[in-house]
Amino acid sequence: MPSKDPSFGRMMRRAAVVHCPWCGARRTFIRRWLGKYERCRTCGIRWRREEGFELSAVAINTTLTFLALAIGMTIGFVMTSPDIPVASMVLSLIGVAVFMPIVIYPLTYTMWLAFDLAVHRPEAAELAEAAAAVDAQAVARSTSR
Repeated sequence: MPSKDPSFGRMMRRAAVVHCPWCGARRTFIRRWLGKYERCRTCGIRWRREEGFELSAVAINTTLTFLALAIGMTIGFVMTSPDIPVASMVLSLIGVAVFMPIVIYPLTYTMWLAFDLAVHRPEAAELAEAAAAVDAQAVARSTSR
C-alpha cells in the first residue's frame, strides 16, 4: 500500500511558498506575519514538535541573513572597487541586516518544519492528535455561530 505521506521535495516546495509542509494548505500555523498558531489550521499538525524547536528556525534565519550580507558585501566591493563608498554600503547592509530576518521569518519556520517532518515522520499518535484538534476546532466554530 503506497504511503500518503508527502515526499521531502514536496514538503520543501510547500514550505518555500509558506504553506503547511504536511498538508499543503495555505491556512498554516503562521498568524499574520510574526505570529503563530499552535497548529496548522487545516491538518492540525503541531509546529512545535519538541522542546527548543524554534532554535533551528532562528539558526536558518540567521544563516540566510549572514549569507545575504556576505553576498551583498562581495558584490558591493567588486562593483565599486577601487573607490568603495563605505558609508552608503554600510547603511544599505544595515538595512539588509534589520529587515531581512523579519521578511524571511515565516519562511524559515515552514522550511524547518518541512525538514523536521521529513527526518522525523509523525507517528500515528501524533497524526491522531492532529485530527482530533482539527475536529475540536470545527466543533468550536460551529457552536460559536
